[in-house]
Amino acid sequence: MDRPLEGIRVLSMEQAAALPFTTRHLADLGAEVIRVESHKRGTGAQPEPDLFRSKRRLGLDLGTEGGPELFRRVAAGCDIVAHNFTPRVMRQFGIDYPSIKAINPDVVYLSLTGFGTTGPWGERPLFGPGAEAVSGHNEMIGPAEEWPGRPGTIVYADNTCGLNALFAILAALDHRDATGEGTHIDISLYETAISNIGSVVTERSFGAPLPKRMGNGDARYAVHGVYSTLGLDRHVAISATREQVPALAAALGVSLHDDGAGADLTIAAALSGRDGSQMVGALQALGIAAAEVADAADQSADEHLWARGYFGMLGAGETSIPVAGPTFGGGRDVPMTPPRAMGEDNEWVLSQVAGLTASEIAAALESGAVGALPAPRPRPRPTPEQTALRINRGELSRVDDVYDGWRRFAR
Repeated sequence: MDRPLEGIRVLSMEQAAALPFTTRHLADLGAEVIRVESHKRGTGAQPEPDLFRSKRRLGLDLGTEGGPELFRRVAAGCDIVAHNFTPRVMRQFGIDYPSIKAINPDVVYLSLTGFGTTGPWGERPLFGPGAEAVSGHNEMIGPAEEWPGRPGTIVYADNTCGLNALFAILAALDHRDATGEGTHIDISLYETAISNIGSVVTERSFGAPLPKRMGNGDARYAVHGVYSTLGLDRHVAISATREQVPALAAALGVSLHDDGAGADLTIAAALSGRDGSQMVGALQALGIAAAEVADAADQSADEHLWARGYFGMLGAGETSIPVAGPTFGGGRDVPMTPPRAMGEDNEWVLSQVAGLTASEIAAALESGAVGALPAPRPRPRPTPEQTALRINRGELSRVDDVYDGWRRFAR
């Protein structure tokens, strides 16, 4: 397949999710990504496959004497240098944009921070959930009478920012190809989250009232809700216009007002105990937008996603697992390697990228500036006792009997 970033090398000092999400896509596009992190602060926990796959890993501690200089020597051999730490950290160790540009004039340098590298909040730390709150998303989520809600994952703001950063890097590489000039990309969780609610911000700027939280409702549809169906935690989502209300009522065998008023309780009673998949098929055949509410296990065994080649595979045989494909699709055709242990690529990076001699590498290891952690053991499947305890605590609603229904598609 076409991998347009082959030959591009990325050095990424990354944590959490936003920047790892960016560099994951760079790796999928063919770039060679080097993830740098401190072996002295690392936990050796099992890496998240989606965020660590297809990356080399360098164990480098900036707080140890010689650590910042080693970072600069690696950075000198890279096309892209990226971080998602506060600006103060980068200045403290002399690896901020001016310092890296001095040794690598055409570098594309990405600062992915909470609030940006300038302004009164520039030094404040921020993670995804905080970005969702401060940018205004939470205020618009949830039932009107309840507290503000939040997006359903812990990485919504991170992934949004990560994709914006990806687009900016691709544009910066085009700019470098055309002009020979590098770029400093200054992108923040806060600003990219606000960009997703731009219309609301504009309306409020001109005095419009804040939109009321409506739960699952939508003023543009007569029926717009989620309803329980047969099975534990199984639901369907339905969106129907006023014109579609008669057809919806006929399909459900109930009586509904033409404008859909008061329909939720009637629809909920009609769908309770019915097979959600069958109901979705019947409504879709009538042109009514309906879908089963999937959980994380459903996607991995989704016939549609497998037919489109969405998933990539890590490992082989019984130890293989499916992982999310690139945003642009085609995970089946993207070369992927499993996550590596922290520091597993130390010697290769220091010799092939930084140009260190064997004696210099030995000295870096001896000083503790460079190091590694053992590869973590695979996570064991939970025991029945552990899952029962989590269900009793309310952390889980159920545990499926079959964990790997996706295997019938992966063969």
